[in-house]
Amino acid sequence: MAGHLISKLSGALLVAVLALSACAAPQANRGVSASTASVGSGTYPNLNVPLQPAAAQITPEERTATADELRARRDGLAPAAATPPASSAAQLRQIGSTHAEGAIRRIERN
Repeated sequence: MAGHLISKLSGALLVAVLALSACAAPQANRGVSASTASVGSGTYPNLNVPLQPAAAQITPEERTATADELRARRDGLAPAAATPPASSAAQLRQIGSTHAEGAIRRIERN
């Protein structure tokens, strides 16, 4: 029993030592490279330099064509989804009118 307790205490001590050593280790600053970091350099970044895009940008003509295509697709789908078929609407009305009565009957029987 005492050996089991000593084993648990030594395991907890090992975990605590590892946790404390991880806190003391120097942490790398991820996400900012040393070449682009201006922190501590004594200079400010020049905001007047235009940014270079990472990839080719779409032209205004491509943007217009894509928007027109998406509008046409949206307009083609909208009428079919907006109005349910008449038979479906009639079925829903019938179910709605009898649902409450049927639910009450089932509850009162149990």
